[in-house]
Amino acid sequence: MSRFKLVVAISLFAVCYHVNAEVTPEEQHWVEQALSEINANTDDENVLWQYSQQTKKLDLVRIEKFDASQPKMQRWNLVSENGQTPDKERLEEYQQHQQELKQGKDENSHELVFSELIDLTTLVFVGEDDTSVVFKFSPNIDELDNKVLAGLLYLDKVSKQLRKISINNTDDLTPAFSVTLTKFELEFGFDVFDGLVMPAHISTTISGTAVIFKSLDSIQTVTYSDYKMIEKPKA
Repeated sequence: MSRFKLVVAISLFAVCYHVNAEVTPEEQHWVEQALSEINANTDDENVLWQYSQQTKKLDLVRIEKFDASQPKMQRWNLVSENGQTPDKERLEEYQQHQQELKQGKDENSHELVFSELIDLTTLVFVGEDDTSVVFKFSPNIDELDNKVLAGLLYLDKVSKQLRKISINNTDDLTPAFSVTLTKFELEFGFDVFDGLVMPAHISTTISGTAVIFKSLDSIQTVTYSDYKMIEKPKA
């Protein structure tokens, strides 16, 4: 998986808790351990996976498969788009785009490491319910103004494993000249697959404009399934 790449054409759920307090050393350890675990599980240097990825946009449903046992430039394969099997020309275009992603030529894609997404020095205990322990934090996204972003992190109450990370904006964002985002929502959902915590879905919602009149409204959901461990984590 070698980390996740997000396209910054990139939800904060309401949480009715009344406690806001500095985290205890034990709570800090829970969060650090959960983030360390998800980083290790998604790192190709530590464990190899096969999985399916479904991307839904307003006018597109794309299904891809990832196989970490293949050479790095051949790990991603396009299965279908809007229910149609891609022709040879589309497959060649797709593979070219994958190579550009690997070589860092796609300026709209940015590598994301979960542990780097959260400024642990800003962690605040919010509260808990029947299933989760919740913390607030200040996000750390290089391409955006983090001063107008707020985040929530959810741990499973029993296992203390990562279950959800939600980030949204508290004011307008201007990620580029003449670009204004009035709404930015990013959510990561996690679940246990083959015994390890892995991403289950990533959703992004934005509303805004570019060069005054061009709308940038976008909703995208990426769902991961059919996880199969090829090589177990290294001891």
